[in-house]
Amino acid sequence: MTDLETAAGDQMSRRTLLTSTGVGAAALLLSSTGLMRPEAARAASELHYDAAPERLQDVLDIFATNEAFGVTLVGTILDSAKNGSYNPPLPDKVLRSLRAVRAEEQFHLDAQKRTGGRLRTDTFFLTDPHVLEDPHTLFLDLVELEDAAIASVMASFRTFTHARRPNLVKQNFQFAAEEAEHRLLANRNLGIRPANDQAFQPALYGTVAEFYDALREKGIIDGSTVGGGKKIVYPGPGAIDSSDVIYRTPAGPQVAGCAGSRRRTHHR
Repeated sequence: MTDLETAAGDQMSRRTLLTSTGVGAAALLLSSTGLMRPEAARAASELHYDAAPERLQDVLDIFATNEAFGVTLVGTILDSAKNGSYNPPLPDKVLRSLRAVRAEEQFHLDAQKRTGGRLRTDTFFLTDPHVLEDPHTLFLDLVELEDAAIASVMASFRTFTHARRPNLVKQNFQFAAEEAEHRLLANRNLGIRPANDQAFQPALYGTVAEFYDALREKGIIDGSTVGGGKKIVYPGPGAIDSSDVIYRTPAGPQVAGCAGSRRRTHHR
């Protein structure tokens, strides 16, 4: 058992049953929490990409804004844990992982800004106060958020390839791979076994704009504090601790056509 499985009780077994059913369950779960509209949930396995590509700047801005939310959210979670708000308390090894997650989100944001991404807002809202009190609610929410973030990157590739920016495909694949690790950690802390329960990431959105709309519908963007919600402002409380994080930039082999070049490179 994990440090948090005992506290989860019967809720955990219901969550295990839900996640074990794969993509359909993921779509249903995300639909119920506002991260994907019901009509999108029904069509998640039959997405069509016949719409015109999105504006490159819009995609970069949405990604930057979501990373800023991630930094702020995890900073707020760590602060809540520091103040003893979680019941049961989050174990030290979980807090260490969360500190690394926060630093990684900041490095993702730095990379998005270097490619031209701009924040649409630095103010976000947590509509469910239990996220800062109950470990089960927290990690359930983190799994959903990571599923949505990874799916948004998948939806971005049409725009990046249309713009002939394979470097952006590469960079955003690199950060989506780390978001998948965050999902795995959250899934494990929920007690899901196996925590690596998906062979392929669900394609939840046809466009990145749909992802941003889902954040707004959930109340993360342009939300309110009605009903006990909490306003949080980037970068959130406390210093960012990156001491456990390596490979802090999307380095690696260059990609043909980087920086928007329209020249084709032929490998011999």
